[in-house]
Amino acid sequence: MTGRHVAPRPARSGVWRPGVVALVGALGLVGGLGTQAYWNDQATVTGQTVTSGSLDLLVDGEQGNPSTYPWASLSMTDMAPGESKAGTVTLSNGGTTPFTVSATATASGNLDPHVTARVVLAGSATTDSTYPRQETCTGGTQTFNDTLGNSGKTVISSTSTMAAGGTLVVCVSLTLATNAPNSMQGKSYTPVFTFTATQAAS
Repeated sequence: MTGRHVAPRPARSGVWRPGVVALVGALGLVGGLGTQAYWNDQATVTGQTVTSGSLDLLVDGEQGNPSTYPWASLSMTDMAPGESKAGTVTLSNGGTTPFTVSATATASGNLDPHVTARVVLAGSATTDSTYPRQETCTGGTQTFNDTLGNSGKTVISSTSTMAAGGTLVVCVSLTLATNAPNSMQGKSYTPVFTFTATQAAS
């Protein structure tokens, strides 16, 4: 009908406003995350005991330090000019650490200028009991062949590496010069060899 009056609808006081509710819900979620506790755990590991090894140079299976090892096979009495004496010692690694060996030598006594010492690695000593006695070192590698004197000459610069349990034979021969003068009768000669073991490089 024309001219009919329609009254305006009153506004609802409880209108749902989804934007506000959604925002409040989001804030409540963030607040909940901030109160969570995270689990954790830890473990302790103890290392095993570490021990050091040893470096031990033996001469014929014996210690040559602090006591001097007597080289019994390198001895001769009543040596005449032109005669020679040879003997060997076996060096061995009695420890756990690989090493190389060097050696110096000196000599004392009036015969020193007239005796030639020859050093051979991995050599063998011959024997001779019939005049003129001519013992020598055979095979191996010669490292020295000269008089010794008292200044400490190097007779072995360095050997190859000796592992634990390894061995090396050293042969030495001593020869009295054929031209040793009459004044050298009844004189003596004592060589001293110092072997040094040094830990091998990697």
